[in-house]
Amino acid sequence: QKDSLPPSIYEQEFEAKWSKFTGAKYSIAVTSCTTALHLSLVALGIGPNDEVIVPAFTWISSANVVEHVNAKVVFCDIDIENFNIDVKKIESKITSKTKAIIPVHLFGLAADMISIKLIAKKYNLKIIEDAACGFGSRYSEQHVGTFGDTGCFSFHPRKAITTGEGGMITTNNTALAEKLRCLRDHGAAMSDLQRHMGAKPYLLADHPEAGFNQRMTDIQAAIGSAQMNRAKDIVSERQKLADRYDKEFKDIKWIQTPSISHNYEHGYQSYPCLFLPERVKSALKKL
Repeated sequence: QKDSLPPSIYEQEFEAKWSKFTGAKYSIAVTSCTTALHLSLVALGIGPNDEVIVPAFTWISSANVVEHVNAKVVFCDIDIENFNIDVKKIESKITSKTKAIIPVHLFGLAADMISIKLIAKKYNLKIIEDAACGFGSRYSEQHVGTFGDTGCFSFHPRKAITTGEGGMITTNNTALAEKLRCLRDHGAAMSDLQRHMGAKPYLLADHPEAGFNQRMTDIQAAIGSAQMNRAKDIVSERQKLADRYDKEFKDIKWIQTPSISHNYEHGYQSYPCLFLPERVKSALKKL
């Protein structure tokens, strides 16, 4: 029975379901998307004197975490058509100190990750995807959070999948996943679950890293795991609602509805509309 299983079993269950849904090799549950971004920077060795490129239009955490590791935030403008980082302007922001890019999949639409990966490869930069709104978002049939070195997701109350507060890190790098698991748990060499299931559960783990207390609780993980059983239905329902909005708003010239191009699948964390006052003025003049 699950009631008799050792601590952290729901965390493992939630992580496994998240990996299956996104296609990521590893998923690491943490306390928030902010935590996920911060841990990613630390695990990738980003620190003082380094520069990190961040979209100029995003939630404050995307920039704050760079400050937290004493690196410098370099803002790059967005493409107003999709609210994501303008890939044509990224290279102009790169210097000899640039070490990483944090593309944000804002409102549930993927950033142009193919172009971003080409730029990152050219300049040997790390990619940390801020996929706080990225649940159900895909680009060329690949789920966001699986393009870069890490992907960072949010389970804040406003998100489509919520654990009250919480986050998830995805990565396909085995060594990086191990380091992230270590850092989230006070820098411990093994988790409490591993220790309790081992031959000497009374011995504390070694702590080779100066880590953090950023583990997700099992209560949160149980809530998230239950929702993952209907993950596809949750995304589908949001897409159906967005399609209905598209049809109802299509003849309103002064509203620009969310843009979506070929090869993109919008997760619709939000349905952002752009108000175009100049079109209102133009219409009034014709009356």
